[in-house]
Amino acid sequence: MNASLPSHQGLARATAAVAVAMSLYHLLDCYVSLAGTIEHRMIHLLFALGLIFLSAAQERRRTWFWLLLLALALASVVYLRLNLERLLFDMGFPLPLDVVVGFIVLGVVFLACWQSFGVILPLMACLLLAYGFLGRYLGGPILSVQEIITTVDLTFGSYDLWGSILIISANVIFLFVLFGGLLAALGANDFFLELGKVVGRYSRSGPAMTAVISSCLMGMTTGQATPNIAVTGAFTIPLMKKVGYQPSVAASIEAAASGGAQIMPPIMGAGAFVMADLLGVSYAEIVTYAAIPALLYFASVALFVHLQAIKNGVQPRREPVDLAKLLSAAPLFMVPMAAILALLYLGYPAMLAAFWGVVSVLGLSLINPRTRPSWRRVLDGCVKGAVIGAKVAVACATLGPIIALVTKTGLGLTLGYSVELWAGGSLLLALLIAMGCVIVLGLEVPTVAAYLIAAMVAIPALVRLGLQPAQAHMFAFYFGAFSALTPPVGMAAIVASRIAGAPYVRTAWHSMAAAAAGFLVPFVFAYNGQLLLLPGAGSLTVAIAATLAGLAVFQVGFVGLAFTRMGLGERGLALAAGLGLLVFAGRGPLWTLPAALLLLTAALLWNLHRRRAGRPAAARPPEPPWLWERSS
Repeated sequence: MNASLPSHQGLARATAAVAVAMSLYHLLDCYVSLAGTIEHRMIHLLFALGLIFLSAAQERRRTWFWLLLLALALASVVYLRLNLERLLFDMGFPLPLDVVVGFIVLGVVFLACWQSFGVILPLMACLLLAYGFLGRYLGGPILSVQEIITTVDLTFGSYDLWGSILIISANVIFLFVLFGGLLAALGANDFFLELGKVVGRYSRSGPAMTAVISSCLMGMTTGQATPNIAVTGAFTIPLMKKVGYQPSVAASIEAAASGGAQIMPPIMGAGAFVMADLLGVSYAEIVTYAAIPALLYFASVALFVHLQAIKNGVQPRREPVDLAKLLSAAPLFMVPMAAILALLYLGYPAMLAAFWGVVSVLGLSLINPRTRPSWRRVLDGCVKGAVIGAKVAVACATLGPIIALVTKTGLGLTLGYSVELWAGGSLLLALLIAMGCVIVLGLEVPTVAAYLIAAMVAIPALVRLGLQPAQAHMFAFYFGAFSALTPPVGMAAIVASRIAGAPYVRTAWHSMAAAAAGFLVPFVFAYNGQLLLLPGAGSLTVAIAATLAGLAVFQVGFVGLAFTRMGLGERGLALAAGLGLLVFAGRGPLWTLPAALLLLTAALLWNLHRRRAGRPAAARPPEPPWLWERSS
């Protein structure tokens, strides 16, 4: 039986061929219409399924099973294409064979999603399908098999498997993911790492600050945490361990820094493109909304690692900087990113911005002999980008039936009003509930799924309680991205802990500590939309300055260092002062500013007095486990 199956090399070649074909098809489709609107989605999904099943078959485990799924995917999608006109004309009255093929399509998409992201997202879709069938016994609507399969699979409209979410994947997300894959393969990563070394030479925290800066820059190009960690962490984590950081600490700093990749413009996670569609605005506006909060998040992580380095006496190592590599790689990053931003803000569609980003990085890499790639490197970048884009595509396809069923059964409205009821009219409580829901959802599903489910359930309640739609959507998206850090399943922490050889749970808790102040930023822009550059009263400069000051003071208390190590009382005063400044930044009562300054003054004077008296804070109880010390 196995002898008749393709060899590993044959499967690898087939995967590469499909990846190249998918990439070329999507690039050509930017300027030449190669298929109709519905047919384009079918081709996109078929390419994605082919890549995922071929990649899975290469593992040589149940190869026949993955190839069988590939054959079923091909046959079912071809059947739908051949019968498309009849299905559109007879919508709502499918033939028995149409129903069977519809369920086959659902099955292969759910299995591909399972292979890509784990069981939770497809299981959620299956449970909603079951609710569609059995909801009549739970007070829900009475739906027939024909109604359900038409709703989730055979309408070819805005809200089903072939709907708007898959359109975004086909037209925009895939191209940006491909751009990120090529950018990494063609040497732009050298720019991030070398520039990070420059910053690390002048920072007390050394390689820890290198991790923050390089992850911030790379986050601009990937929009994903795990690829960010795989590239920058392979360099920064070993360096942090060499200068004295414990393995779990080194991993957590990299995870916290890379966790901001999905909120760092201009190429954010897939959820950002979905957000633009749901809000009915251009992607350039989403980039504008995200800019200040993203910079505030990275500033909070940088403050944290700097204070920790001083507190624990870390002596940085000055890593040599390859200036030639820095200068040769700089155009590979700066020119494509500038082109993408310029095209977005000039009003061009996002797909064209991604197209010219891909073209510019390929062209620039060929000009300079130092960066001129081999065909193997170009092929590897193409395959890696296409495979990641394929995984996003099946996640988007799986979300279609979820949206359709939540809407059809009325479950979204029921849950949305339940959130409002639980909050009791309190916006803060509603924000806390929404944060918890998004983080829990994000533990085992992609960020785009966690965000989109929240968009159907929690966001309407937040809007009814007074938030502008952009504030509510950004709030949910922000915490969906941070689910990569939170245990028990934080993918960013998992990848970083593997590189560092550290325990995962300890790494995850440390990661949350490093990102703790950044978790407060969404609450500030929920109350003060100026941080999203939305119109409003007051000064934007004051809002930014108050937020930065609040984050800095909060980190002083959280880390426990001012003029000398702080005791519990001083830390409590500093934490309260930082929160007070953040409340003021969020348009809280005016008295919160003098109150916060008074608390800060008391904390600093207390700490200064103890330093002059020579009384260390050694008598205080041991620090909680999330506040670490240097390894010996």
